[in-house]
Formats: sequence, C-alpha cells, structure tokens
Amino acid sequence: MRFCSLLALVWVVAAVLVGCAGPEDPAQRTVRQEVQRQLAGNPGYDATETHCTGNPRPWFVEEQASVFICAVRRAEGGGCDWFRATIAESSLRVVLDQPRAGCVLPA
Repeated sequence: MRFCSLLALVWVVAAVLVGCAGPEDPAQRTVRQEVQRQLAGNPGYDATETHCTGNPRPWFVEEQASVFICAVRRAEGGGCDWFRATIAESSLRVVLDQPRAGCVLPA
C-alpha cells in the first residue's frame, strides 16, 4: 500500500511539473517574434527554431520579466546561440548573449 501511495505522489508531482511549462505568454511571444524578425535574413540561423524564457509564474514573482533569453538554432553545425532581449519602456533590444550556449534554456 505504501508503494502505491508513493507512486501516486510521484505521478501527481510529475503532472504538476509538466503543466508548469504551459503555452507562451504574450510578452514571451512578442520577444520570440522580434528575435525571429531580426534574424530572418541571417543565413547562419534557423529563426523558426527560436525559444525564449517566459515570465515567472504569478505565484512565485509578482513582477513581469523585462529580460528574456532566447535560444536560436544555428543553421550549420547544430546547437544554439543565446540572445538577450531586454524590454525597456517602449523598446525591445536584442543582442547576442552567448554563442554556442546550447538549446536548453534555464527555467
């Protein structure tokens, strides 16, 4: 019986963790689209393969993120470069942050 309870607990925790990823929020989508727009003509990147960090969940932090990290797949050689997108007032600035940093972003 203890094993079943432990297994059920592990199942619930895994379901909650998977559900935390969720869909893109509006700010994350805007940042991703701007990074894709800026890299669209660059043959060194597959801009369609761009993924960005999101806003913190409201139960952790009550402030919207102003800095996002986006992983953009390199066209040759595999891997991803990381771009830092900073929202300041009414502008969005995108700069290369870490070349060949990998395609897995921090949570």
